[in-house]
Amino acid sequence: MAFEVTDAVVAKLKAAGASEKVVAALQAAAKARPAPAAKTEVPITYEQVLQLISLGLDEATVLQRIAKTPPIFTLGAAQEDELVKAGATPKVLAALKGDRPAAPAARDITDLALILDCSGSMQELTKEGETKMEAAKRIVADLVKKIPAGLNLTFVVYGHEVFGGADDPRNCQAVKVVRPLGPLDEAGRAALLKYIATIKPTGATPIANAMRLAGTELAKNDALCGMVVLTDGLESCRGNPAGEAADLLANLKISFGVNVIGFGVKDADDVALAAIAEAGNGKYYNADSSEELAERMLSLATELIAVAKPPEVIDTSRRAVRVLKPEVDLPEMKSITLIEEKEAGSAVRTQLGSVDKYDDYLRIPSGTTKYAVLWEPKEGFSVFLLRDFSIPERRVIDVKPDTVLGMIQVDGTGDAKEIYAVKAGERSAVVTKVQQAKKYGEIMVVPAGKYDVYVDRSRIEEDLEVEAGKLVRLK
Repeated sequence: MAFEVTDAVVAKLKAAGASEKVVAALQAAAKARPAPAAKTEVPITYEQVLQLISLGLDEATVLQRIAKTPPIFTLGAAQEDELVKAGATPKVLAALKGDRPAAPAARDITDLALILDCSGSMQELTKEGETKMEAAKRIVADLVKKIPAGLNLTFVVYGHEVFGGADDPRNCQAVKVVRPLGPLDEAGRAALLKYIATIKPTGATPIANAMRLAGTELAKNDALCGMVVLTDGLESCRGNPAGEAADLLANLKISFGVNVIGFGVKDADDVALAAIAEAGNGKYYNADSSEELAERMLSLATELIAVAKPPEVIDTSRRAVRVLKPEVDLPEMKSITLIEEKEAGSAVRTQLGSVDKYDDYLRIPSGTTKYAVLWEPKEGFSVFLLRDFSIPERRVIDVKPDTVLGMIQVDGTGDAKEIYAVKAGERSAVVTKVQQAKKYGEIMVVPAGKYDVYVDRSRIEEDLEVEAGKLVRLK
């Protein structure tokens, strides 16, 4: 990360409670490192290690960050002395020289805290011309829609109200638990989305206070958990967010980490915000525009969904698959069909059961046989929703089409004889069409993955990435 420690930045850091050591470390780091051409995640530097230690982070947190980076440091006597004076332990020094364990892998989580900045600076405009708040509300709402049902979620906002003048101490107490920690069901999701739509940015930036309150919620279950903080600036209430992150890591089962998204922040602020994520064994994402914010949030959501393991509510009254109504507009569905997995690759398949409405139960006749489930549109080919599964015990498996299927739309003029998608890289004389359309503008539904797209046997797109729940348009 490139940053410039100007006099104004130094004054702001000191006002936020930064010590002389921290300021000196930042100044040294800024002087030592040239600005890269683009913001990107880079290996940790000596100056960043010194900064983390100067912030007072515990040994375990510093070791975890060092373990993520490939460089082995050759430390001079003066550097070792500087690190020791800052608080480096023998284990930290040894790790810098190469004696380090592998970085710990992310573990499953059942509980998540989501914190949203509603401070006055969120009224600023993005590069796209909308306010930061409007962009953040839209993109956070999209994250809430993606969170698996049943995951325990708490939602916290700060800066959502203002008292008196700018110096009124009550502004730094403007932190609210909008949603106490609890399982996210569809009613709760709808209520939270409705609240997010009403948020207006007004106040201060008490990040540490908000993290502490969210941590209190996460402590209720003493379960594997994580935290996501979206902010457009630094702590403005003399709190210590990095120290708070370190405390959360020490006292809770933070398996997903304390993850921070900096939205439209200055380069100098990136360093301090990244330190929060470092202290909480999480990741820092920076976004300079609404588009980048959406990309960063999608990346984080993908990681979250991969490890999220909501407490499961099992319906033991039957053995079945239930395909729930999608949250995105898919083309009209004709049927959902159950077949045996051994017939998945056959041209002729025996239907074991079929429904023509979402939320209906597709009963499974045996608990040991392997099955597959197909989704068929009104126009086009059937595509797989589930493959190679069995249900040994009596229970219901719920699946949403928009968590498995994506869409391709080819726009153009004139008449096309055939428009179709095949698996990326298939180059045989006779290709297997995954999906087809009869005319330009017609949507093709395909399982998430990579595809080559053809119009009248001419390949117009190669290795097209199609994400679940997303529409890719080609012209």
